[in-house]
Amino acid sequence: MPYTILLERLMFMQKSKIIAALKQTTLFKTLDDKQLHVVAETAKFRQFFPEETIVWQGNPSNSLFLLINGIVAIRKILGQDHVQTLAYLMTGNTFGEIGILENRPRSASVDAVTDVDVLVIQRKDFMNILFDYPQVTISLARILGQKLIESNRRQSRKSDRTKVVIIMDTHEGGGATSMGLIMSQILAEKSKIPTVYTEYPTAHQLTADMQLGRNTKMHRHPNGYDIVVSHEDEMKVNALTTTSLMLDKLMLNYENIIITVKKNIGESGIDQNTIMMLDYADQLVLLAPPVQDAWGNVERTKTEIRKHIGHDTAVFTIVNHNKPELEKAHVAEQYDFDVPYCKDFPDLASLSHYNPPVPKPFMDIIDTLVDRLDRTNRIAIFIPTTVDVNSNIDTTPYVQKTLDFLAERFGGATSKEASGVWNSSEVGLVGEKVYIVNTFVTPQDLNKYLDEVIDYVKKLKVELRQEAMALEVNNKLTLL
Repeated sequence: MPYTILLERLMFMQKSKIIAALKQTTLFKTLDDKQLHVVAETAKFRQFFPEETIVWQGNPSNSLFLLINGIVAIRKILGQDHVQTLAYLMTGNTFGEIGILENRPRSASVDAVTDVDVLVIQRKDFMNILFDYPQVTISLARILGQKLIESNRRQSRKSDRTKVVIIMDTHEGGGATSMGLIMSQILAEKSKIPTVYTEYPTAHQLTADMQLGRNTKMHRHPNGYDIVVSHEDEMKVNALTTTSLMLDKLMLNYENIIITVKKNIGESGIDQNTIMMLDYADQLVLLAPPVQDAWGNVERTKTEIRKHIGHDTAVFTIVNHNKPELEKAHVAEQYDFDVPYCKDFPDLASLSHYNPPVPKPFMDIIDTLVDRLDRTNRIAIFIPTTVDVNSNIDTTPYVQKTLDFLAERFGGATSKEASGVWNSSEVGLVGEKVYIVNTFVTPQDLNKYLDEVIDYVKKLKVELRQEAMALEVNNKLTLL
């Protein structure tokens, strides 16, 4: 084959790879194929190895970076031999856009933590793209707006300890009110800090079920938390204003805030008041009975809410066998927790009294949710059961070793068995059983130990003679 034809083919393959990568980014996914071809002419692929610096603090902001694969660390040089890791970015993130718009030097360095692939667009080209394609400008505004919202949200809170939990019934009678009341009790008892429970849009049914007075606006529960009751007449003035004022008031007076949303998300999507509350959510709990139709709405709800929550908001699904006829029912979909039918489960009137008896399976789930409230990040390590591409071995000792490794740093870990398929460069598709070892961690511990986790996975790769090992951080999969 002539050299020129080979070169043309390689260039075509490279451009196709760039276009495919651009389509996966939030910034450029709204462009059509013709427009993507134009943008691809300005973008360059670059690869970086672990510990290699991608941008240096203080250097001119002359490029936009789109992270196509891998993990990078944002690090601030504070003085001689003093470097602070501010955050980690995963596949799909961008960096450098603020410096380009402000035309200021880089405010921090960005280092590759793993092998990293990025697309690089020079400042002049990116500014031309913003002028030529308004939809990219709008996407950039949304990205920067989300960052501003998250920054303002953190700054507006009374304390960094403030936690907001939103509990949603995705099907009538899912048990969200009972879950919220018991969770409020446990949070108040464990944390010893001000805790409140409320419902949206109104709590008039709660008032009746718990035998509170019709005009009650705040009820002090004997277990040490408050119940704030909103009324329909308050919501008629201006729902958005009322919700905003309610959130401001709750965050001024409480550090644990549990809100049950009693409004199902159907085909019409999420209303603006719920979106406003989701902006503040640290944890979101979705409940549904083991009825197949109900779990269709669970999936729709999860898809919709992910458009409105931050990457650090933990989302959990619970199947609740809360009626005798549902005791043996099951659903095919995956979920996080299963509440068995408990015939002695207390009604809402009983929950208004001090320390009601709650069945252990239900309490265990709430204890876990409370424990994970501070652990808003998830790390998962995938342990294969084959070596040398497709030779089966017993890797359960490595599963235990990984459980111990994660538990020593993050306080605990769990494992589960799954089936996986991966593409080997030697023999093609390989199917195998895998073990997924995962742990939930605080943002502080993620920053502190992620480098160690990556080094550990690299050592496993050598010991298990793998072409690559899979590490997942906050649902972003990276192959090492």
